[in-house]
Amino acid sequence: MKDMRTIAAASLWAAGLYLSGLFIPFLGQVAALFTPVPLIILWVRSGWRAGLAALAFAGVIVLSLAGPQATVILVSVFGLTAVGVGEGMFRKFKPEAAVLLGGLLPPAVLGAALAYYFVRIGKNPVAVLEQYFQESLKEVAALYLKVGLREAADMVAAVSDKFVYYMVRLMPALAVTSSVLQAACCYGLARVVMLKRDGQASGYAGTPLAAWYAPDVWVWGLILALSLVAIPSSSGRTVGLNLVIVFIVVYAAQGMAVVEHALKKVRIASFGRGLIHALILATPLLAFVTALGVVDIWADFRKVREGMIPKE
Repeated sequence: MKDMRTIAAASLWAAGLYLSGLFIPFLGQVAALFTPVPLIILWVRSGWRAGLAALAFAGVIVLSLAGPQATVILVSVFGLTAVGVGEGMFRKFKPEAAVLLGGLLPPAVLGAALAYYFVRIGKNPVAVLEQYFQESLKEVAALYLKVGLREAADMVAAVSDKFVYYMVRLMPALAVTSSVLQAACCYGLARVVMLKRDGQASGYAGTPLAAWYAPDVWVWGLILALSLVAIPSSSGRTVGLNLVIVFIVVYAAQGMAVVEHALKKVRIASFGRGLIHALILATPLLAFVTALGVVDIWADFRKVREGMIPKE
């Protein structure tokens, strides 16, 4: 009976967070990004059977209130993120491994489904997506004109074919990075909740953001990506640009970890640290922080590779 109550609570939380994104502007959409968190916590505490049961119950709730399309998105995006991160945390994977597992599952499944679909219809996915975006921009411009927003319509119409060209070709990196970032945020919040409730017994007291760093060998991926960008071949450049975007996110996160460590040393409260991180993410300071993350590979500002970061 207790297990059923726990599963029901997790499914209600997950469904509520997800539905808030459909019915509450902005704040609800922000809350919806954390839909996997209650499912992750349940998965870690009670195992995969309970986690899948809660996901199924959440799907039934969403199906009854928002229809099949919303349910498919819940399961294929947020549900797969919860599965990956939850299983990674349950098996005590390193933070980056759990985040990558949860972040890569949704785009991998979506990519496989799209590949199968385009093979079946015999069309080039790049050409189809370019046409879709161009037609969508024309529809938006026409809508703005209809309601009298001529300046907005002109701005949309000014979007060049070159912008659409690169947006379509960089979609793999954008999809992967956004999914991994969401998984990282859900991992962090789930970890905080479990630490609040279970303390040291949760097993996650020793993995603070301030101590995190990407495996040093990953820098060779960044070097390879930059080398591909320099290749005259358009296909090689496209692959390189996608990889560069991925590694920019990785080393931006490492730079933020360095900043978090510095802020903790001067005893800035968690709320203040959150505001500073938000400021960095919203300004060009992010470029400096990303470079800081790359330099940290050699400088080791926190001496984290020597095990000198105290546990929380």
